[in-house]
Amino acid sequence: MAKSKAKPTTEARKTRYEFRVWGEHKKACRKLSKLATAETSEEFDDCYFLSDDPSYNAKVRDCSLKVKELVDTRKGFECWESTWHETADDAPSPFDDLFDDLRLDKPARGKRYDFPKAVRKLDDDAPTPVFVTKRRRRYRVGGIRAESTEIRIKGTPERLHTLAIEGDDLESLVALRKELGLKKGENLPVHRAIEAEL
Repeated sequence: MAKSKAKPTTEARKTRYEFRVWGEHKKACRKLSKLATAETSEEFDDCYFLSDDPSYNAKVRDCSLKVKELVDTRKGFECWESTWHETADDAPSPFDDLFDDLRLDKPARGKRYDFPKAVRKLDDDAPTPVFVTKRRRRYRVGGIRAESTEIRIKGTPERLHTLAIEGDDLESLVALRKELGLKKGENLPVHRAIEAEL
């Protein structure tokens, strides 16, 4: 499988409801495949930054910083507001300092950049970096996005499997969760699942 080469782009702040469970959930994945109007695969690397505040989920992909903030919980779904940041100015604390410390603006200025080296230079009090590789299958069911993902935590033997559904229409999401047989699952975001494995 070829690695995804698409670089994230700056986008308007987005708010979506998400329900994410852990394990392979093969039966639910088969059903998703039958329901889906589109299905794609991708593989890419992320670096999560674990902070003391679990209501923030931060990662760097291709030298762009994405920060998600938990803003609400309804009917078992978490509502996350997310933005890709290409400058430190609009990133929430402490991720504004992290952006500066990592010098993530260097590639945008056409300068050579070694992201793993920049991570190694971070102070001990910076959010904890965790490198992962993701192999993901994406599904589109109407206005809902779903994914089945294997996450390999680099430097460990750990391989996590997760299934998620997300979108803007909460009622449609609740109905799909029921159809997939996931209603009794625990909703746990990626950064907290990774933290639990370390």
